[in-house]
Amino acid sequence: MSDAPGTCVVGLVVFHGVEEFDLAAPYGVFSALRRLQLDSRDVDLPETSVLAVTRTPGIVHGANGLRILPDYDFAMCPPLDVLIVPGSGEIGEPTVPEMEEGGLWDFVYERAPLARYVAAIGTGTFVLAKAGILAGKRATTHWKYRSRLGRFEGVTASDEALVEDGVVGTAASGAWGAPLALMAITRLWGDSVARRVGRELELDVVPALRVP
Repeated sequence: MSDAPGTCVVGLVVFHGVEEFDLAAPYGVFSALRRLQLDSRDVDLPETSVLAVTRTPGIVHGANGLRILPDYDFAMCPPLDVLIVPGSGEIGEPTVPEMEEGGLWDFVYERAPLARYVAAIGTGTFVLAKAGILAGKRATTHWKYRSRLGRFEGVTASDEALVEDGVVGTAASGAWGAPLALMAITRLWGDSVARRVGRELELDVVPALRVP
């Protein structure tokens, strides 16, 4: 977690085979928050940085061909206030090899307790589950794989498209990535800030905050 008040460092994990839609939606929302702060210099808005992080330096190839140049590798990644794990674009399986073998679980396991908010989109939820972040929590994932999510001990799989349990949020797919990011902003900075970001993007979708 960053120490300076009024700041927010967002880290989105990327890996070969990442679903671009899962990545782009929250990236766009937090980038809009950054633009609002830079344009207005409003002290009620955090100074936001949005980073892509991956296992090793170099270009990452998305599931649909988009090439991504991450900002940091896991070893050099700075402290994160918000950690987001997108899903994969694999057909037939919820995860791709790099989600299983690339040290992603370890990174999430180490960084999640230090973050102010942790989120996953689509099959990225399986990374949180395997890292133990979802133990005792409700969560969702893509409808094709919800039954598998419920097999993890202590995880309650939900049929809802958007679920928040404490400071952990999950979304069923990339289509819900923007509402998920707005939900995180609501949790951290309040409904009025989330609505300002939504207005900037012409998104009239600010989920109600559920306080446990």
